[in-house]
Amino acid sequence: MAGTEYSGPTAAIPKLFDGKCCVFCEAEKSAPDAVELALKLYQSLGMRITQLNGEEHDLHTAYVSHISHIASFALALTVLEKEQEEGRIFELASGGFSSTVRLAKSSPETWIPIFRQNRDNVLDVLDEFINTVSRFRTLLIKKDFDTFHELMGKANDIQRIIG
Repeated sequence: MAGTEYSGPTAAIPKLFDGKCCVFCEAEKSAPDAVELALKLYQSLGMRITQLNGEEHDLHTAYVSHISHIASFALALTVLEKEQEEGRIFELASGGFSSTVRLAKSSPETWIPIFRQNRDNVLDVLDEFINTVSRFRTLLIKKDFDTFHELMGKANDIQRIIG
């Protein structure tokens, strides 16, 4: 599980896979010597190996990869459409905006097949994400900044997990 928003040979990055997760799905269905060879290859790239079944892989990637791309595409479209009406919005854009929309530069040719294949999981996760965004919206409407602060604090726990 590694990549950037860029594609093609000119986007190659040395050590891109170093320390990243390589997911082996249902390795027991493959020839043992093929699995051994593949494991050696991925380990030589410095990858961490984990094993999941296909359903676990699809659900987990919907949470940690696919929804991030959709959120980034959606934010980019929202701002691009507003920029056409207002102009000058991008004069204010800085690091936070750039990091949040970085994935929106990803290739549709790469992502449409992924969304198509994992549609059901992506829809479930998207519903959860929309509900969470709606909670923040409701708190803003109610001016309940104490609860808003509490939810932000809970979200900050992500630092413990991914640094």
